[in-house]
Amino acid sequence: MSAGLFDDWSDDAASAVGRAVANGVPEGSMALYARWWQLETWIRELIYVELRALYGGKWVDKVEVALRRQQQDAEFQHMSTADTENPLAYLDYSQLLPIMDSHWDQMRYALLEKRSWEGRQEELKRIRHRIGHVRRPHQDDLGRLEQTLRDLERGAFIACASYNDRRRPDPKKSTDPVTEGWLGRKHRTAQRLIRHADVQYGVTLDVSASRRPWADWPDTLESSEGVLWHAEFFMRERTVNVAALWNQIKGISPLIVHTLIPNPNAVYFTFSAADDPQAVSDAIGACFDSVLHSSRWENRDADMDFEKRAFRRWADGVSSIDYRIMGPSEWSTIDETSIPISIFSSGGGVSILPTW
Repeated sequence: MSAGLFDDWSDDAASAVGRAVANGVPEGSMALYARWWQLETWIRELIYVELRALYGGKWVDKVEVALRRQQQDAEFQHMSTADTENPLAYLDYSQLLPIMDSHWDQMRYALLEKRSWEGRQEELKRIRHRIGHVRRPHQDDLGRLEQTLRDLERGAFIACASYNDRRRPDPKKSTDPVTEGWLGRKHRTAQRLIRHADVQYGVTLDVSASRRPWADWPDTLESSEGVLWHAEFFMRERTVNVAALWNQIKGISPLIVHTLIPNPNAVYFTFSAADDPQAVSDAIGACFDSVLHSSRWENRDADMDFEKRAFRRWADGVSSIDYRIMGPSEWSTIDETSIPISIFSSGGGVSILPTW
């Protein structure tokens, strides 16, 4: 959703935009496309997270209409992108709306009042058509989009802050395989790696859970709709080769909601508690092994630019690997302490902590 933490990565893109505008591309059209990109990208991310939390790996059954386009695109292997495996990326905006409508109970907290949301769609679809057919925008189109983004600020904050509002279940009270296996250290990989990784690699693991705003904390975390598991790996003097990591865990990728890389020394994996709990517990073990195998020691001499250089090296390849892999983003950085904040930078924001 945001431009990222290191804006100077985009020097080439900024130069290309500048040359395009200098050669006749209307600035208003460029601005309109940028704002629409923010809106539609956010809508897709919201749908994805809520469907994953509700259905687990079966979420793809709700977007089958995208499969034909996705299969056609897959034939062009030399042109694959990070979105190649994301079925939501193959749906038009108008096709996203019915999914949201049929899951209104899960989406409503992040959107407008239902009648207001539905009434705004005709105008938004007209704007989308103008962009898609390269027509010049109406003079009020940009303002309409920015107003919509301002109206979505509160819901976007809640979506991301609730994602990062985590608790550690008590292994004495919760008997699900994830809690017992990793917080209670009964999983074979936990017994084999937790102490070894800390002592030999300087890598530690924290396992916690969060709930979506539309869900209550269940009595049991076993196969629970609306709950997400978070396995966070922290490295004291190591960084991960993300491409190598993803190749190693490709077999369990259908279980992974996100692989978040908030800084050069951390990797977070998110799973849906709606999936088979033993499979999720085993997947955390597979991620643990892969983090160790794909990490390398970094010499942190006196170079104050270490983090920035390390992140730049990662950025060259990470953004094109898979749609589930993200560097610093709202999903890894926003929590209750982030207020005041403007997620879309369209003139709005959140200054008072909302409840969920």
